[in-house]
Amino acid sequence: MSRLCLQNYRNYAREGFTPHREINYLYGENAQGKTNLLEAIFLLGTGKSPRNARDQEMTRWGENWFRVDAEVRRRDCAFRMEISYRAGTGKVVSINGQKKERLFDLLGRLNVVLFSTEELQLVKGGPSQRRRFLNLQLSQTNPRYYYDLQQYRRVLQQRNMLLKDIRSGRTYRRDELPVWDRQLVKIGAGLVWKRREIVAKIAPLARGFHRKISGGREILTVEYKPSFPGGGEGKVQEIEADFSRALLAAREDELQRRMTVIGPHRDDLLIFLNGKDGRVYGSQGQQKTAALSLKLAETEYMVEEVGEYPILLLDDIMSELDGERKQFVLKTVQERGQIFITGTEEKDMPPGAAGICYRVNQGLIIKV
Repeated sequence: MSRLCLQNYRNYAREGFTPHREINYLYGENAQGKTNLLEAIFLLGTGKSPRNARDQEMTRWGENWFRVDAEVRRRDCAFRMEISYRAGTGKVVSINGQKKERLFDLLGRLNVVLFSTEELQLVKGGPSQRRRFLNLQLSQTNPRYYYDLQQYRRVLQQRNMLLKDIRSGRTYRRDELPVWDRQLVKIGAGLVWKRREIVAKIAPLARGFHRKISGGREILTVEYKPSFPGGGEGKVQEIEADFSRALLAAREDELQRRMTVIGPHRDDLLIFLNGKDGRVYGSQGQQKTAALSLKLAETEYMVEEVGEYPILLLDDIMSELDGERKQFVLKTVQERGQIFITGTEEKDMPPGAAGICYRVNQGLIIKV
């Protein structure tokens, strides 16, 4: 990214800067706009806020619109991308001035990986956080996955509505369930297969990083855990058959609970440390190390898939790490493409690193 401009975005009235091609260290007191800046870059890459904020919440107080635009240089092309929002009309995505109708057209143009305090809860958090971890990686490297995921969610919503209506007596259209079953199985099996494929690639990468961080004292094992038997094995057609059988077996339970209880929306990523469940038995330090290893593996996976490093966004995670882990992360991410790091002290700028230090103060970005 060679240029970034923000207008009416969070606490930024109108601000632009030319980031360094390697390390950009942004420091300042809390609530000055450091995280907002990283959020804007993440928004350009994924179309969404990492904080799950609504569009209006990202608009500067007292305004009804915002704009984030950037000039991007890839290995084989250069382009300008923009996301804007106006109350009443919604969000608009543009590439080189041409409006795009779908978020699908944005994905994969500016790949990003976020390291934040929330991301460090990847092991300790719930299954939805780990599914999001997989969905973000796959959506950026394979935009078709994002399209299928949205289709799955729409079918899931319709199927759940039908289950509720049948249970409440508002309809007796139970014979319609097999129609929705077929759609859910067809799309869902593809999602499961793609998730299983990505886990097979990132698991050895994460294991290698974890071994280095822990000094060889711990072995990290990562496994994909489908919500139905057999869902993690075989070809797509076999996953479809397993999924279909599981739905039939769960029919009465689903009607009682008025919701779909089986499918990729209920899957999980299992994380083991020396053979034990890291979520249950891992210490806080071990859980953070495993999360860091997975995020670093995500970075390497993207390189393997698209041939370029993603933009790395390290949002105040240094304060969450001890000295040994902090030094390992800084050493590992250097010379891995463009990096944005936030902190509270100027002295935390990685020593000897190629880059620029900025002070962020009340929505202004000041080169030091």
